[in-house]
Amino acid sequence: MKKKISIVLVMVLAAVSLFAVPNNRNAAATVNLIRNTVITNADLNSQMQMLGASEEQALDVLDIMINDEVFLQGAERDGVTVTDAQVDALYAQQKNAYEQQAGAAMTDEQFEQIVNQAYGSVDAYKETIRNQYILQTYLMQEKGDELNNGNYAPAASDVETFYKRNATSFTQAENVKFAQIYMAKTGEADQDAQKLATMQRVASDIKSGKLTFEAAVNQYTEDEESKADGGVMGWLSSDNNVVRQLWGDDFVDTVLSLPLGATSDVIESLTGYHIVKVTVHNDARLLGIDDRIQPDVAYTVRDYISEYLAQVNMQNAMNQALNDMVETLRSEARIRVIYSN
Repeated sequence: MKKKISIVLVMVLAAVSLFAVPNNRNAAATVNLIRNTVITNADLNSQMQMLGASEEQALDVLDIMINDEVFLQGAERDGVTVTDAQVDALYAQQKNAYEQQAGAAMTDEQFEQIVNQAYGSVDAYKETIRNQYILQTYLMQEKGDELNNGNYAPAASDVETFYKRNATSFTQAENVKFAQIYMAKTGEADQDAQKLATMQRVASDIKSGKLTFEAAVNQYTEDEESKADGGVMGWLSSDNNVVRQLWGDDFVDTVLSLPLGATSDVIESLTGYHIVKVTVHNDARLLGIDDRIQPDVAYTVRDYISEYLAQVNMQNAMNQALNDMVETLRSEARIRVIYSN
């Protein structure tokens, strides 16, 4: 039974394409499917400079530009359009995605600065977004059923071969499973001093046996999310840069060095005060093909490789479908190459 995989519409042409905008001087080529469009020598030179192509590669670059133009004309002929409002919405989505990746909000001006550095201008970036949307939409309109019903699962032997060739890339960093009692800093010196004193007393009472760790969690922790689970935070690995940024390197390194099962003294982080108990400790190691990638998730190296190779197979199928469409469109168009090097 074929496994259906939903196509993620993030596609670029197999050969990099930037959809050059033609003018009518010094023609390098003409393309006519629904109208005559001229690709000029100036357009070609600009594209070559953008790609860092040599003079010997000029005809290859021109061929890509012809593919772009015939594909855009085909999309227009077959009813694939995109409005300015849709482009603006896609631009806003890109800004939001960038903010999520960066982990911080940014102003429109800040995002525009990033776009200008990468694409030269916001208009150029929006034109790229427009053409990518057309490409994705047209491809799925014409080939979507075929692509969505494709079987992309790799053979077991391919998965094992990939692991053997890349075994040293699959590592698990040193990690611990820990629980904590937590009080957040307020920024007020008196209040923070009082919280620190309370936490020091709690740590002392736990070590002397006057108070259990679990009872202290219920009575003192300010982390309501972990409180319901006895203060359990889950797994902390040495390469967890999110926690390092949030609580600081000293916190992470201290927790990783704690004796197994012991309750710590008060550990001060960038945001507050912690009393920590480590319940599991794993040293860094190479992972076998059937080892879990994360200790608390039933997702193995084999699963990861299988999904990766399936994505590669799917991308190859999409590229082939795209190439087939371009070949058909080129056969239907009148194309004249004038440039010669």
